[in-house]
Amino acid sequence: WQVDRVLESVLGPGATIREDRWSPAGDVRETDEALIIVAELPGIMQADVKVTVVDGALTIQGERKVGPTAEGQVVLRCERMSGPFLRHILLAASVDGAGVTATYRDGVLTIRAPKKAAAKPKRIAIEVN
Repeated sequence: WQVDRVLESVLGPGATIREDRWSPAGDVRETDEALIIVAELPGIMQADVKVTVVDGALTIQGERKVGPTAEGQVVLRCERMSGPFLRHILLAASVDGAGVTATYRDGVLTIRAPKKAAAKPKRIAIEVN
């Protein structure tokens, strides 16, 4: 797919619009102090997830592995997506990429990307004359 090649040249390896790949659901939230990225990764071991920040882009990648079918069982329907995944999230210039942290609990990955000091709102007191 030529569109995939263009996306990969801009967003990096694995970026695609094809539907044969899956991508975990997630949210991006903002506070005065940081961006908070939350991704749902049920059934994925922490060791199978990698988070990186390069050139202002946050990358979440990993793999959901399919468990073996028990002896005597035949799969009649399989609706859970499996295999490798890759998500790119472009971070604003106001984010301190060096301060990004990640936690993983109960299948939920939470990433905190703090804002640089200059980007945080500062309340200015108004003096009365």
